Amino acid sequence: MSRILLYCLFSCFTSVVLSAASSEFTFNDNGHDYQYSVVPTGDNYTFKFLNKFIDDPVVKIKAGRDVLLSVYQDDSIQKRYTEAYIKERARCYVFDSRFYTYSLCLLPNDFDPKSQDRFWGFVTQVPNWKWLLTRFLLPAVFAFALFFYMGNRSRQ
Repeated sequence: MSRILLYCLFSCFTSVVLSAASSEFTFNDNGHDYQYSVVPTGDNYTFKFLNKFIDDPVVKIKAGRDVLLSVYQDDSIQKRYTEAYIKERARCYVFDSRFYTYSLCLLPNDFDPKSQDRFWGFVTQVPNWKWLLTRFLLPAVFAFALFFYMGNRSRQ
């Protein structure tokens, strides 16, 4: 009986781990389908477009936003990026949303001459000030006010 239970737990656990290891998605732009895979890598998610190279910079940004939407499932991600910067030779774009700030970094293809047509990079999610306000500051102010309210009420 315990072997059956152990087998069931092990099979459930491995199926969850395998499904979280890699995911396949499709981005559609003007009738063109672009398939990509996403793999969790620490705090980031690495993505790679599989079948077609995207060379238009506007479509690259749209595809990157689609990666953000599919990975983090946050509908409040803005359609336009707010700033761009270079981080260790990767071109990164910042997208704002309601409670998070997202970074989309596109990696260069300089190091592998055989793969000059690949489109890949990574995405990151960082809490912004609204998230910090609602998760830490407001509960702390509420607890502080409740502490003083209870203190003043017990004196009376």
